[in-house]
Amino acid sequence: MHELPVQTLRARDRYRLMTDLIAPRPIAWVSTVSSEGASNLAPFSYYQAVSSDPPTIVLGVAWAPDGRPKHTLANILDTRELTISHVSEPLVEPMNASSADYPEGISEWDACGVESSPAQVVGPARVAGAHAGFECRLVHAIPLGVGHSGGRPSSTLVIAEVVHVWVAEGLLQRDERGHLQAIDPERARGGRAARRRELHDHRRPVHASAAAAAQVTSLPQSRAGQGGRGETRTGIRCTLSARTPRTT
Repeated sequence: MHELPVQTLRARDRYRLMTDLIAPRPIAWVSTVSSEGASNLAPFSYYQAVSSDPPTIVLGVAWAPDGRPKHTLANILDTRELTISHVSEPLVEPMNASSADYPEGISEWDACGVESSPAQVVGPARVAGAHAGFECRLVHAIPLGVGHSGGRPSSTLVIAEVVHVWVAEGLLQRDERGHLQAIDPERARGGRAARRRELHDHRRPVHASAAAAAQVTSLPQSRAGQGGRGETRTGIRCTLSARTPRTT
């Protein structure tokens, strides 16, 4: 039996143990909008449902190494709204691409060619290809730990209430009493659901501004996110690093 006092473990090893032993978990593909209207899309693996009355989810968002809140967290704190789109197998590649550390001003929707659809009751858009998801509003944001920069948290626990649910046609059925029948979570995500463990097979993309060795090339692609669909524009292609992607 291996005995592993937490205080003796490196941060990377703690992350490995937490994400590998508390599994399987779905990936939360989180859409947010800044107070200035800039759209952001990023995946997170520290994600779970914790209550159905009120319907509530939790999301763990790590802070950047330099002590800045990541764009997703900054947007949630500013606007108190987010959407979570479920990730099916066909969406794994663009989801992984959106995990790169894009600089402010570059939308992951555009850079990764992800099509959006409007939310019903919150501002952040949904991923159009997702078969299910949640529209949420922030309830609490709890700082956790102390980051390397000192004085800042290492991560923040986001507690959000689900205010609207969307599910693709054909997935909902009711019994003779009108009650919803059980939904197969795999079908709700459009087939085999993408889970955190599967990301070991995908290298994390690195944006050019985040690594001196990265190279950025232009490519025409369909514009996604905010703006007209089907419009051709110049997007961003990221190089790939050999690191296992960390979605938080």
